[in-house]
Amino acid sequence: MSKFLQLAAQQRRRAAAQHAPRAIAQDAAAGVRVDQPHSIQHEVEEEVLDDHILLSCSGVKKTYKKGKHVVPVLRGVDLDVPAEQFTAIIGQSGSGKSTLLHLLATLDRPDAGEIYLEDRRIDTLGSKGKELLRNSYYGMIFQFYHLLPELTALENVLIPKMISDTAMNYFWNRRKYMERAKHLMHQVGLSHRLRHKPNQLSGGEMQRTAIARALISNPRILLADEPMGNLDEETGAGILDILRSLNEQHHLTIVMVTHDQEVARTADQTVVLTQGRVERV
Repeated sequence: MSKFLQLAAQQRRRAAAQHAPRAIAQDAAAGVRVDQPHSIQHEVEEEVLDDHILLSCSGVKKTYKKGKHVVPVLRGVDLDVPAEQFTAIIGQSGSGKSTLLHLLATLDRPDAGEIYLEDRRIDTLGSKGKELLRNSYYGMIFQFYHLLPELTALENVLIPKMISDTAMNYFWNRRKYMERAKHLMHQVGLSHRLRHKPNQLSGGEMQRTAIARALISNPRILLADEPMGNLDEETGAGILDILRSLNEQHHLTIVMVTHDQEVARTADQTVVLTQGRVERV
């Protein structure tokens, strides 16, 4: 565990060095209240009404430059994500679906348009505000699992808490975090794999570990970018079952990018992207 603690400490020091007090002030001006460097004030109601729009975007555009060429990816996307529903974003390769998900996650900034979490605009937040937002509201899983190879599966699940908490706060809450991590690993069927490292896990087991990691901070929204893309059909079906269970039994709002129409049909809402525009919902 010493290597785990050292790694998390390095991550915290790196994050602290990158964010000066000016960034915190900018975030406060943008609407994010910050009482401590690693805390965020939730300004949302606990109870969510049916069809309540939790995440939305309007007129979102994004282009990328390749040498002298400008490549438009999103050409004015409008999208509403209802709370407690499973939304699938589907489209051919190059349609902009992953770009849209990254914008919703505040991993990138749109060239035009607006993105809201309930009634709070989030695309204009500073880097510190976006970091706090992702630590508090979002859980994210990707096609590539992004597990740290030197850590066990259980330690990988704990990484978000180790990075977002102060050393003292993690110390006082470590037993609670450890119990939650073990509970999540049990939920995804990996109680017997806690001490295994990623190279000792199958692709499906690594993705289930990544799902547990995404849930460690009790997110309101789970953003999933092609989570079954690297898995065989049977293993992918198991991952989809876990996601459906999280949505149906735990009322977790899920936005998932997929190219698989059969997978998209299981969602409550399917958004079809074509050439950077919403073709239909």
